[in-house]
Amino acid sequence: MKKPRRAPIDDHFMQFCWFSLPPSARAKILARAAGKTTWIFGAGASHHYNLNRFGVQVPLASGFFEAFNQLPTSQGFGAHIGPLISFLEHYRGVSPDRVAMWNENIENFMTSIESKLEELKAKKKKRGRLSANDFGDMFSYATVFSNMNFIFANVLNESQNGASTSLYHMLLETCGPNDSFITFNWDTLLDRALTDSGGWTPQEGYGVRFASILDGTWKNKIGGKRQYKTNWKLLKLHGSTNWLVPYLGINFQSLKYISIVPKSDRVFLYWHTSLPYPTHNGRWRGGYAPTCYGYYPPNIPGRLFNRAEISAGPGKVFLRHTPRLFSPFPESSDPGVPSSPLLITPVRQKKYDMYASTIGSLWKQAAKNMETADRIVIVGYSFPPTDVRTIALVRDTLRKRRGEIQLEVVAPGVKEILGRIGDDALSLAKTVRPFDMTFDQYLEHVGSNVAAMMRAAAGASKEVQNWVMTLLGLSLSTAEQRAAMHRAAHDRK
Repeated sequence: MKKPRRAPIDDHFMQFCWFSLPPSARAKILARAAGKTTWIFGAGASHHYNLNRFGVQVPLASGFFEAFNQLPTSQGFGAHIGPLISFLEHYRGVSPDRVAMWNENIENFMTSIESKLEELKAKKKKRGRLSANDFGDMFSYATVFSNMNFIFANVLNESQNGASTSLYHMLLETCGPNDSFITFNWDTLLDRALTDSGGWTPQEGYGVRFASILDGTWKNKIGGKRQYKTNWKLLKLHGSTNWLVPYLGINFQSLKYISIVPKSDRVFLYWHTSLPYPTHNGRWRGGYAPTCYGYYPPNIPGRLFNRAEISAGPGKVFLRHTPRLFSPFPESSDPGVPSSPLLITPVRQKKYDMYASTIGSLWKQAAKNMETADRIVIVGYSFPPTDVRTIALVRDTLRKRRGEIQLEVVAPGVKEILGRIGDDALSLAKTVRPFDMTFDQYLEHVGSNVAAMMRAAAGASKEVQNWVMTLLGLSLSTAEQRAAMHRAAHDRK
């Protein structure tokens, strides 16, 4: 007599099994699967997040100033935005009472400022000096350019200041342990998701060697360790809101970005502290999630520099003057070196001479990483005209790995993005799959393959198969018990 055939396990149950796996078990299963994916993210990937207390989404370039006007950045004295407001009135014709209704693509705005600074620099080089009007322009443009560095960071810190739950968590549930992540975003949503996974730490996972880390206190390394092994790297090619360097500003003589500690090229990491820390004029504000902080980032302790680095040069002294606008009482003079976030802002000439070694190393790591990938997935990145280096990076990778890389591009209006990459470069890919959709829609598509992944894992491993069957047995037993209880209740009636 033949045994009755067991009904196939449906997809919903197999999906349940996959998402019930411990992250370490998923990593072990995915390690056996062939292939390595490099994920590349732009602003469109983080735009979904709005779990801050204002319900404002992490902005795109076209909506940056709209977010700015809805967040504390633009309200009260919590943030220093005077140079921007003054600039808009004098150079854009936007009166202070109309700023809330003004919006401009942030990449276009910053590029126009940079172009003017380059023009003034050329004038000065040619003539040896600037006219009074040009000098006034130089002062305004240089000041607002420096001001925007802090405004950038604060808009992102305020918009990402909430629960760490994001679409990146869902993505990581299907990422193999050899995958890597390249991002052009300054936000830290992916950083937090990677940390929550248990398979990544900021100590090793950024590809950056930090001089010191603020995690409760300033220390050499963050406590704890990975719960399971991965080779995950998060390469942030345009910097990050939580990467700190000594204060940066534009020198009015050279019109170059310079550091308050010009002899130091070290980078520091801000991770988290719930306790007050020294900052500019004691303007600390609490209530921020890990990796996020108020308008002014922490001061870097002076003990982390040698005396020569933080001393005034021969014949020079440091002067300090703060108008009493933010408080009726004298503000504190907190110890340490004022800091700036290390951000490569959206301009054509993405120069950061002082930190060329750090940023340059990340670009080299990214190129090497992409050259060893079997699949490259680009999510929410529009390849804006200011990012010529990024387009070159993708094209060079496809040329070097001619016919070997599966390329996926995910974004609304994906046809235009493919056009920017160019048909010649795309023809070098093994396959090209465009997804005209948002990040969450793409993850739904990825999720539709989970049942097949679980079946393949069960077919390849007796341990996994036994685990699935155990869950199935428990599920069927529970279903039978519920049915029996329902029948008994019905009979009593």
